[in-house]
Amino acid sequence: MAFKKGLFKTSVGRKNLMAITGLFIIFFLVIHLIGNLILIIPDTFFPIEFWGGVESAHDMYNAYSHFLVHFWPITLVAWVLYAAIAVHVIDALLITLNNNKAKGEKYQVTDNSTSSWISRNMGILGSIIGIFIVIHMAQFWLKYKVLGTEPDLYQLVVATFKQEWVVILYEIGIIALGFHLVHGIESAHRSLGVYSKNAMHVIKYIALCFALVMTVLYAIIPIIIYFK
Repeated sequence: MAFKKGLFKTSVGRKNLMAITGLFIIFFLVIHLIGNLILIIPDTFFPIEFWGGVESAHDMYNAYSHFLVHFWPITLVAWVLYAAIAVHVIDALLITLNNNKAKGEKYQVTDNSTSSWISRNMGILGSIIGIFIVIHMAQFWLKYKVLGTEPDLYQLVVATFKQEWVVILYEIGIIALGFHLVHGIESAHRSLGVYSKNAMHVIKYIALCFALVMTVLYAIIPIIIYFK
């Protein structure tokens, strides 16, 4: 009986699960960004001796990608990530459906104060991000990791971001992600029990700064590649 009232059966449990999976996804976003920044390393930085004397960003990015694909602990973490994304999405849908039934009240993890534009539109932002993830994974992850039809991931990424429509789509997805992060980080901490006014003030500031940095850094990569 206790199990039935667990993570997926109670409002608090679902919000905690949303927070945990969201924070794990944020950890991945940081790691993913570090790898993607290799794509825009200027040629003047090469060769880089401490990385085995690689001669270009091309070689460095492909070596990095090959390592991620063939190092089994990374593969295990990747599958945990896929599960976290799936759970995060399903949990969001359950929370939304549950709150729509509860006297028409929308899901929010703030107090009784006026909700922000971001919190009122988390569903729309999440949908945009979901569509973006599907397209993004079909363009890169599916071709490189699953089908193995594109052995040179660097060239695949560069060729993809030479298409204007892809860059525009990518920017829309990243901007939606930035907004999602601002509210998501704050909500995650509230769901996990952080309520004090001083703590939340600091968390809101950190969330805003983190989301801004992540958005800018992710957004400049396809733009630089497109105009390079």
